[in-house]
Amino acid sequence: MSTHTNSNIISILPGAEPFFYPGNRIGCLTLHGMTGTPFEVRWLGQHLNQQGWTVYGPRLAGHGTTPDDLKHVHWREWVADVMAGYELLRQHCDQIFVMGLSMGGALALMLASQVPVAGVVTLSAVYDMPILQHPLLPIMSRLVDRVAKARDPEARQKFLEHVRAEQIKRGEEPIPRPGYDVWVLPAMRQMRDMLRVLHERLHLVVAPALLVHSKADQTVTFDNLDKIYNSIGSTDKRCLVLERSGHVCTEDIEYPQVFEAVTEFVRAVVS
Repeated sequence: MSTHTNSNIISILPGAEPFFYPGNRIGCLTLHGMTGTPFEVRWLGQHLNQQGWTVYGPRLAGHGTTPDDLKHVHWREWVADVMAGYELLRQHCDQIFVMGLSMGGALALMLASQVPVAGVVTLSAVYDMPILQHPLLPIMSRLVDRVAKARDPEARQKFLEHVRAEQIKRGEEPIPRPGYDVWVLPAMRQMRDMLRVLHERLHLVVAPALLVHSKADQTVTFDNLDKIYNSIGSTDKRCLVLERSGHVCTEDIEYPQVFEAVTEFVRAVVS
C-alpha cells in the first residue's frame, strides 16, 4: 500500500472559504485584502444580502491557505479572480457594485477602471504604503520571503476580543480569524507593481464612489483616502471618515456605521 501524500493538495483555513449569497438583480462583489480572507468581508456580505441583494466574496489567489502559496502569485491573478467574480455576478444581476477592503479596495478600483460597474466602494483602500517604496524591497524579497507585521499588541488583542464577542452575538462558531500574520515580501512587490498600474488608470474610474477610511488606521494611513479621492474620475464621490476603527473597518467597532453607509450608497445609486 502506498503511503505517498500529495503535497499539492490545498487546505483552506477554517472560515477562509469564498461565499455566495443569492438575491435579486442587484449584485455586490466584496473583496478582501492582502494576507486576509473572505472572512473579513463576510459580515458585510451578509448585511448586503439582507437588503435583498446578491453577494459574492471570492478568495483571492494565494490567500486563506499558507503564506508559501502567496509567494508565487502574480498580481494579474488577483485581477483575474476579481474579473471572474464580476462575470459570475453578471449571470445573475443587472447592476453590479464592487467593494473592497485594503488591497481589495485597490482591486475594486482596478475593476471599475476596466468594466462598467454601478458603483465602487473602497474600505481602508491602499493607494500606497511606505514598505512598498522601500528601496531595498526588491532585494529583501529575494533574500527573505516574509517579515512579521508590526502591530500594537494591546490594540490587536482588543480587536480580536471584539470580533470574538461579535461572533458569539451572531450565533457563529467563535473560530480564530483566518489569515496570515506576516507580510509576504514577494507578494508585496506584486502589490506595488499593481498599484503603479492602477495609479495610471484611476482617472478611468467614473462610476459613483464611496470611500471609507479611519483616521486611526495604522496599516494604510488616512492620507490614502485623499490620494484616491483626488485621482479618480468620478463626479459622484463621497467619503465616510471613521474616528476609532483600525484597518479592518468591516469588523471593527464602527462596522455598523460602515454597513449602513454602504447600504445607503447602493440604494441612492439604484433609485
